[in-house]
Amino acid sequence: MSEKIISYNPATNEEIGRVENNSAENVETAIEKSREAFRKWRETSYKERARFIIKAREVILSEMDEIARLISDESGKPVAEAFSAEIAPVLDLMQYFARNAQKILKSEKINIGQLKFLGRSSKIIYQPLGVIGIISPWNFPFSIPLGEVVMGLMAGNTIVLKPSELTPLVGLKIGEIFEKAGLPEDVLQVVTGDGKTGAALVDAGVNKIMFTGSVATGRKIAANAAKTLTPVVLELGGKDPMIIFADANLEAASSAAVWGAFTNSGQACSSVERLYVEASIAG
Repeated sequence: MSEKIISYNPATNEEIGRVENNSAENVETAIEKSREAFRKWRETSYKERARFIIKAREVILSEMDEIARLISDESGKPVAEAFSAEIAPVLDLMQYFARNAQKILKSEKINIGQLKFLGRSSKIIYQPLGVIGIISPWNFPFSIPLGEVVMGLMAGNTIVLKPSELTPLVGLKIGEIFEKAGLPEDVLQVVTGDGKTGAALVDAGVNKIMFTGSVATGRKIAANAAKTLTPVVLELGGKDPMIIFADANLEAASSAAVWGAFTNSGQACSSVERLYVEASIAG
């Protein structure tokens, strides 16, 4: 019998679902399927890729209340914040990249600037990388991974998504949304699991890793990825400062400081964690 991960509502501690804690073998199988799907997906036009993104966007719009409730139940954030901080931004992102990916990724002529190449032209040509492994966080379990999925798909890549073990149901919902949108089989796969599952994804030979999470885990991922020269994108925690000068509107600044520090219960990589106030107004 396979091991399960139990998802709890952090506000009530009630069980809301169980998912597979996938093994390294399961991860390898998912990547093999993703590589096979990549052969056809990479040949699709931007227009065709955009069609699936827009369809997925329509699915989100039609199921918005249900999605917001799931985000709230599994992550603990209020439903209103699920709408404003997760669903609304990603709807804009989906529309933007569906419309603009082709322009962003078009070939670019460049000037090398060396005399020996005088009279010759050079280009940067963007091509799909292959299989992208995404390891996503629990603090923004919908908007962060979904945004990365959209960008990866529009660039012609296939995706294996490993959501946080604290919010696996939201991750599975992302897969369900694209399934309802008609995305071809195995172009996007969601593999639930714990840290061992994420480590297996890094070690399994994907073409790029996108990770959002702690500095400690980011260091481990970077070190392991370096062994195979796998490119990584790491969005990690920080100690973000806010600076208030004497000429600031203090009422607005104090409100911004409180919001910046405590929105999403302070669980954001860009939250205000240090406050510097000009000495003349600090007293």
